[in-house]
Amino acid sequence: MLLHDMLRRLAPIAIAVAALSACNSDAPLAPELTPIARASATTASLDQKSREQATVPFSFVLYASCANGGQGEVLSATGELSYRGQWSTIKDGERHHSVVALRFVGLATGSDTGEEYDIVTRELSQDNIAEGTDGILDSGEQLQRTQLRLTSRVTGAVIDIVLTMHFVETPTGEYVHDGWDARARCR
Repeated sequence: MLLHDMLRRLAPIAIAVAALSACNSDAPLAPELTPIARASATTASLDQKSREQATVPFSFVLYASCANGGQGEVLSATGELSYRGQWSTIKDGERHHSVVALRFVGLATGSDTGEEYDIVTRELSQDNIAEGTDGILDSGEQLQRTQLRLTSRVTGAVIDIVLTMHFVETPTGEYVHDGWDARARCR
């Protein structure tokens, strides 16, 4: 799957999850360091391995529940997205793994107040897909973890938002949302 297609599929879900996040004073500031979907540690032969990295202009919309004096606000972000990814196929095409790390740096502007925030995001997306020897999809999963930090240019207030989303791929090739967690901290 091309990175562009993956981002286009997941961006609306990430935005929807961000809209549901609420302020929580005991939320973690960074994603947990527990291991997520990992490539098999077996000695399977590596058939194909590709790497890609780039920096591109990027824009998106998010909801910050702590903005606008705690009333919440939709923010429009523009800036640069840098990504680095690795895609591997092993065991004669029966198993696919990918790991993509993304970082966004830019400016977010409140739609109601016009308040400006410096924004930095870090995101990690990993997936495992297994196909049988017949080439038919058997199973797959994807875990996406995003951390956003907004710093008000006027007040210096900081808003941290952490989103974790898990998707499971069905035998028909569709990704089904299998759980999420969203936390925000206002400081």
